[in-house]
Amino acid sequence: SYENAEMWRESTHVDQLWNLIDPLTGLEAPGPQAPTIAIVDSGVDASNLESFGGRVIASVNLSSLSPNADGDDQGHGTMVAGIAAGGSPLAPGVAPNAPIVSVRTSDAEGRSVTSDVIAAADWVLANAERYNIRVANFSLAGSVETSFRVDPLDKAVERLWFNGVVVVAAAGNHGSADGPVSMSYAPANDPFIITVGAVDQAQTSDPYDDTVPWWSGYGHTMDGFSKPDMTAPGRYLVMPVPVDATIPAREPDRVLAPGYMWMSGTSFAAPVVAGTAAQILARHPEWTPDQVKGALMLTSAYLAAPGSGVGEIDAAAAANLDFTPPNPNENFYAFVQTDSNGQKSFNAASWASYVEANASWASASWASASWASASWASASWASASWSSDVESSMTTTASWNASAGAE
Repeated sequence: SYENAEMWRESTHVDQLWNLIDPLTGLEAPGPQAPTIAIVDSGVDASNLESFGGRVIASVNLSSLSPNADGDDQGHGTMVAGIAAGGSPLAPGVAPNAPIVSVRTSDAEGRSVTSDVIAAADWVLANAERYNIRVANFSLAGSVETSFRVDPLDKAVERLWFNGVVVVAAAGNHGSADGPVSMSYAPANDPFIITVGAVDQAQTSDPYDDTVPWWSGYGHTMDGFSKPDMTAPGRYLVMPVPVDATIPAREPDRVLAPGYMWMSGTSFAAPVVAGTAAQILARHPEWTPDQVKGALMLTSAYLAAPGSGVGEIDAAAAANLDFTPPNPNENFYAFVQTDSNGQKSFNAASWASYVEANASWASASWASASWASASWASASWASASWSSDVESSMTTTASWNASAGAE
């Protein structure tokens, strides 16, 4: 049954980013203009003017399963967009002035062909400058375990990352009450990008009593990385949804008002972070994706709960840093190569050779910073299962259901 969790904006200090006091007039003034957020999902209902006010500046449908559809038949993408950048007084999002680009990959049941998701990432990259896209949210996941070294979806999101687009992905709702699970599902398994788990707020605005619900996935990837990187509120969130979409039809008891319902899941924790990334870039447009990730990690509220990464984000602290944050991916850049066109890519073979040749790789210091109260280096490499010949086993669909396993 529903529990009020609408204080999530206060527990993450998102509310402190909306209206600022102008030091010259003493009057409230809106925060700086956020860059565009791309929502790779089931579509965004651009007709919802209360939530989006004409800020959906582009929509494209790349779904092979629903090639002639428009809008958002499922409702999932509209929900995600609402959390990241909704402007409704009933359910405001993190960056309510951010333009939105809707990149549809899924059908009315939330199913996406993997090649369509890859095409979506490439579309975002091709149109990033045109629409000022600086953040891309992927609240979806592959259905089979893969290595980031060979997975084409991981390569696609890395292309975004290396070209200045912050990529945020949901950790997944495949957690277990018995402990860690495999986190080898693209794109959340990629070490460069930001992977987000969910926390339950216990109906308070104090982040330090927050817990990780059992369904929020956490553990290690087959390449040895600890995921998620961080957490954000993801339980009982209220968000906009098309009234005729499949999700409210399937979960009518969760509808709180016409066009609004509550849902739980890492799908909705991820856009809390995506919206925060946009707010950070509004204040620090020169920062790279690595620096945005560093700011989020450095300022997170440490939680003792397993599966919380370095902790729960503090949006205001991250956005208001007055120094350049450290790069959590710093030492991976020894394995990032630049081609003759200036394009960067991760040299997985070079990295694999280095790791296999160094017996102490499991305790290697891949980052120069100590993240909050967590040791990022040891967390990333503990209990790694390493193989030099891991092959990709991509399936035809990346299946994601917003409510699967989340309650």
